[in-house]
Amino acid sequence: MSDPHLGSGSSANPNLVLTLVYFLTIAAILIGTAVYFIVMARITDPEVRLMELITTQREVQHLIDNLSSQFSNFWRLPLRWRSMKPYYTHQTLSWIFILALVASVVVLIVALALDLAQVARISTLTYVVSLNALFMVRQHLYYIRRTYLTYDAEHYLVLDTTKFFYFDWSVFNIVQIGILIIEFLQLLSFPIRDLLDALYLSKNQELNGNSDGSDTASFIIGIITMFTNLSSKFYVIQFWFLVSVIGCIVLVMTVIHTYNAMRPHRPIAIYWVKYLLPLANLLYLPMLVMLIGSAACLSKIGTEDASDSSSGLLRCDSPSVVKPLYLALTVVAYTAGYVILTAFVTSFDRIPIKGEIHYKSQGVAFLKNMSMLLSIDFLLVANSYRHIRSILSLVIVLSMVCFNINTQPCFVEQINYWRTYGFCCILWVALIVTMLTNEASTLLDTGTGGVVSALAVGAVILLYQLRVYF
Repeated sequence: MSDPHLGSGSSANPNLVLTLVYFLTIAAILIGTAVYFIVMARITDPEVRLMELITTQREVQHLIDNLSSQFSNFWRLPLRWRSMKPYYTHQTLSWIFILALVASVVVLIVALALDLAQVARISTLTYVVSLNALFMVRQHLYYIRRTYLTYDAEHYLVLDTTKFFYFDWSVFNIVQIGILIIEFLQLLSFPIRDLLDALYLSKNQELNGNSDGSDTASFIIGIITMFTNLSSKFYVIQFWFLVSVIGCIVLVMTVIHTYNAMRPHRPIAIYWVKYLLPLANLLYLPMLVMLIGSAACLSKIGTEDASDSSSGLLRCDSPSVVKPLYLALTVVAYTAGYVILTAFVTSFDRIPIKGEIHYKSQGVAFLKNMSMLLSIDFLLVANSYRHIRSILSLVIVLSMVCFNINTQPCFVEQINYWRTYGFCCILWVALIVTMLTNEASTLLDTGTGGVVSALAVGAVILLYQLRVYF
């Protein structure tokens, strides 16, 4: 059976192309990383290599200590009011979100058992938002108490006062710049998708026909951002692949932790963990957004928005997809993946060398969490609340802009400037989307040319104003 979402005149299956690009990109990243470090190990002087290994082992041990402190802070919740002193707000909010998590899980189980589609959708949204909010509150408390948890106040004092004006064009910095560009495109794709969907929906309503322009644009965006827009057949393949990857991560962490705890005198060497950080940062949004898209698509089945059988990213309308099983696995996989990946990418607090692009872990934590809230807003909020969804996106992106200007999360000022400019461009796009998607007639009167002109003029003005400000 052919996919109804594909164009009839297409010579190649775009879902197959996008799937191949997705897996080939991941394979290329993994192979390229391995080849780079193998080549560097061969050409580096043995004494220098030994010193690098010693330094790396020390940095990774600090990362593991921070990771352990985060998990310890996450799970230790006082029950008595007196024990919450002096962090009453954090502890109270934590318990509120925990109760919301428990209630949403119970409601979700009942809704899946009784096939209550709308209730399942609301409980899924509640669970994901509560989980993200809980982890954000616990992380904020961790950073407040970090000195007391790690007993390394001098280290964090140096981190808070270190600042560089320029960066070097080293291989590491080029990789970091590449990751920044990809993250910018990934975040920008959310309001762009919303705008494209609204634009082509309005045109179809006016012409009483169908247009494949939205599918083509989504396909191009999927290639660039690694956010896939797959048919049901390839959704199943990628879903089980991602669930397997997250399961393997949990298994490896459990085995290493258990072995090192049982044999502390002969632990497993973990210096290689540092080399996984760029991969984790690059694949953070694609992995977690795919799970959010899966939850959005599955929870949409049986509701008013199920006619297009799409969450904007995925299509899961195959008869072979068992909604209760896939939705339950999606929730479990997202919980494990979100907690582990977020804690991992925010635990590396190494003091950078001069000219190196590096970030404060607190800044990474806030921006990663807000990026996830932005994806949740665009994917899990119903299409019937498109205008409210756009307003929420404005609030989220505006908070990212203010945070980046106020805290300067990167140690290099040039990167802070361009990152602020990127967030402002996303904010401008989200503002245009909010204004134009309020009424279909307004969007049609403006047209594609008008929208592109408004976006371009805004980007130029923002660039000029930020250059003056900085």
